[in-house]
Amino acid sequence: MSLVSGLMRIVPIIDIEGECAGVHLYTNSIKNLLRRFLAEEQLFDEYQQEHMDELFIRLPLIRPSTGDVESSQLSVLLLCRQRPHAGKFFYEMLSRWLIPGKRLDFSLFFAADFRLPDRGDEVYTIAEIVFVAEDYREVKAMLKNFPLIDLEIRLGIASSYHASRILEIKGLSVDEKTVAIQELIASLIRRRPQDFDYDLFSQMQHFFVTCHDGFKAQRECKQMCRIIYVFYLFRKAVRSFVERFPKKRHLSFKLLNTRLHLPFGVKRVLSIFVGVNFLKENELFEENHLVSALRNYIPDVKAVSGSFVLSRSREDKIHTIYLEVEKEDGTPFSLEEVKRLRRGLPEDLKGRVEQLIRPVFMPRNEEEVMRNLLILSKQLKYKRDIPQVIISFDEQTDTELSFLVILVRVMQEKAIGVCQLLSDADTCLKFQVDRVKNMGMIRNKHPKEASVLRARLSNAQFLRKDHSVDLYKARQAVALELQKIFGDVRDYNGGMIAKQIEAFIALKDLLGEVGRRHDFLLENFFHAIFPVELRSVLPPEPLKALFFLLIEMMEKNERAKLLIAPGCTYALFHLHASLEEEKIFNIVNELHLAAPQLVSLRLKVLNTTYLGYIYFSDDLKKQETFREALSLDF
Repeated sequence: MSLVSGLMRIVPIIDIEGECAGVHLYTNSIKNLLRRFLAEEQLFDEYQQEHMDELFIRLPLIRPSTGDVESSQLSVLLLCRQRPHAGKFFYEMLSRWLIPGKRLDFSLFFAADFRLPDRGDEVYTIAEIVFVAEDYREVKAMLKNFPLIDLEIRLGIASSYHASRILEIKGLSVDEKTVAIQELIASLIRRRPQDFDYDLFSQMQHFFVTCHDGFKAQRECKQMCRIIYVFYLFRKAVRSFVERFPKKRHLSFKLLNTRLHLPFGVKRVLSIFVGVNFLKENELFEENHLVSALRNYIPDVKAVSGSFVLSRSREDKIHTIYLEVEKEDGTPFSLEEVKRLRRGLPEDLKGRVEQLIRPVFMPRNEEEVMRNLLILSKQLKYKRDIPQVIISFDEQTDTELSFLVILVRVMQEKAIGVCQLLSDADTCLKFQVDRVKNMGMIRNKHPKEASVLRARLSNAQFLRKDHSVDLYKARQAVALELQKIFGDVRDYNGGMIAKQIEAFIALKDLLGEVGRRHDFLLENFFHAIFPVELRSVLPPEPLKALFFLLIEMMEKNERAKLLIAPGCTYALFHLHASLEEEKIFNIVNELHLAAPQLVSLRLKVLNTTYLGYIYFSDDLKKQETFREALSLDF
């Protein structure tokens, strides 16, 4: 009695109703392959149970064999415990990598799952693949290369995870990756039904349509699967927040290290996931917004070309974004840099959503131009008077800002005309001369020349964090360029603006690192101070104290704060409703306080409103009355 006869009870795992001949055929095929395995293992003369145990302890078993010395065909046998897609992996590895660079054709491939009832309920897989080569030398090359992939085949057959990783590293085609991702998504839904429903397949399909083949080719299936399910989870989380707080900006954020498989090797990059809800129809958040935020923390960061993925939803106004970034010098991101991004970037990103504004059609008021020409002309009374200038905003395009410049100057002897001065000037501004006219004489000797100009400049350098344009800075840039071209000029309508800029710089310098870290918030804070004229004359120390109070309130999410200091009292409120604001306004109005004793602040940060006051008084009783009036219980 041979060992094979002891294996007569073989049950193929197939479903063929009423076709005993078919079942018998599969059983014989499995039996013949087992006989060959037992012969390879030199156990065919033994039938003791311990030898059978020894055979199955060695699983998986992979055995290449040839018919004779100069055979032109190679047969490879596989015996292993049943694993999902084990036969497919066995075939893929041998046909693609037995001779690297050449896809081998097979003349026979057989694989079957079966059970041995005498050994329990475990299911096994047995397979054979036969390759027919051009000659015996190609068979020798196959046998020589076989040990190089033998270990990889064993690892992949033992573990579906290792199988997918090995095939990815070896290089799957885009179509094969698509199939692998579908399998991973299906497995994820089965394993985590509490987190994922079958609509995850819709997210997957949108990803396949959105991403180009180059993106899929350079990334692992696991990474692309992660993009799909993180987008799904982010959309789910943000939607839940929006249902509870519909008028607020909500953001989900995640950072992960990622590998790209490039033609010249593996590159490590940092991947960023963002989910954010839009509050208005005309909002925008794309790659440049995300990169500009990152550069606020790591200046030499840049986006990996072609890595940006955006998933929009018009129904719930939730956008999910994926981007990979690297450093200019190629060095990896340090742990401290990653921590810094995780700590500061989520709140920073909320303020960087751009609001698109429709262009304004407003023809120039020529009557106002003529009035300004007359006003400036009257300012010039003496030969040595410096040029007078009025700078006003004219229009904005998608790339440029335009200012209307009215310039009146005394023409000295041998003075160069305005057109020649502008053409010779080394300036970043683009000037267009609308008109030049004479506005009279000084002592019947020196003419007064009036020029109406358009000055255009790029708006890129004046974009704030939320991509709004800082017209103050742009106007100041125009004024500085005019001084370079015409020498000292008097900015007729810009004196208060210049003073405000000086006061803001002084406040920012006083705040030091805090001011630099919260520069966008600080700028909004400064321009929310009322009355407006106090911005340029108020000392920076009280504003510093109020700003620190604001930072503390935002971090602790407090409703109200009062601070007592020598000579002044600070009050700050976090408003949740317009009725609260009206209530505070009425209380303050009843105190009959006016500037410069009372300075107020009304600041909107995203969708949250803060209302603050600084009350200056050396009278302790008046300060006490002010504090008691604003000791509110919301």
